[in-house]
Amino acid sequence: MKIVVLENIFSDKEPYITLRPDNAVLRNNDDFYIPHFSEDIRCGCGLVIRITRLAKCIAPKFASRCYDSITVGVTFIARDILDLSLAEHRPCDEAYAFDHSTAIGTEWIEPQSLGDGVVTMTIGASKQTFSVSTLKESIDSCIAIVSQKLTLKTGDLVFIAMPQQVKIQGGDNIVATLNDSQTLNFQIK
Repeated sequence: MKIVVLENIFSDKEPYITLRPDNAVLRNNDDFYIPHFSEDIRCGCGLVIRITRLAKCIAPKFASRCYDSITVGVTFIARDILDLSLAEHRPCDEAYAFDHSTAIGTEWIEPQSLGDGVVTMTIGASKQTFSVSTLKESIDSCIAIVSQKLTLKTGDLVFIAMPQQVKIQGGDNIVATLNDSQTLNFQIK
């Protein structure tokens, strides 16, 4: 299983892909422990799509055949490590591929039942909300973009990242809902 994170999808810039190893998954609403190597951990939410069949160079109109369910996810980024890596022109993997850096929701929803739902994520005192209806139209094009560069296989996860990031600190609680169904609820320690 691989986790493919698609970034910059909602900006004027070219979308790009980052990968997370399977050890990056934070499962079952376990607590997230801020790693000792960073002083600036930020997180952002997005939709996670579960791939159910092989997808390579697939057209957007056929992409819906390749996934069966969607949930909400959260990615954590060590912003200070990322900035240092970019300044020194070295790979950025250590900034976002560390252990438990990607939380995956526990409730999966079929795409056809999404409707015009809303994703809400609360991080401490910060609250982010975005409409699923605006994303639903772009999910198929996101799958197509990823499949042009990487072969997607059964069990892979595609994470469509939202552009907003929030700095976290110990004691914060992260709660995410999709269509009024709570998919994530965990503590930052």
